[in-house]
Amino acid sequence: MLYIFLMPIIGLAVAFVINLLFPHAQFRGYDVLPFFFIVGCNLITAHMNQPSFLPYGFLIYFILVIVVSLNDAIKNKNISLSKTLRKLWDYLAACTSLWYVGLLLMMLI
Repeated sequence: MLYIFLMPIIGLAVAFVINLLFPHAQFRGYDVLPFFFIVGCNLITAHMNQPSFLPYGFLIYFILVIVVSLNDAIKNKNISLSKTLRKLWDYLAACTSLWYVGLLLMMLI
């Protein structure tokens, strides 16, 4: 139970340290957060004795990837792979944090 709350806190601490050590890097500290939030989400579903959300969550994320990629392909005829991957990784960071908060709320209710 402690690890459910400890994993995201460790992830935030690592993100803060990365921002302090590499202030002008192309990556940001919150880029490591999906690794910690996914583990936290898996711990929540294991604690609740529920099936894992990860296949369904990643299916929704995959649909989002297709939508973003098609949107970029329609807007820009010349697609930059690095910009597209950066945008998708930012969406993954946002999705995992929302999945974690949603599962915490489900666990409390």
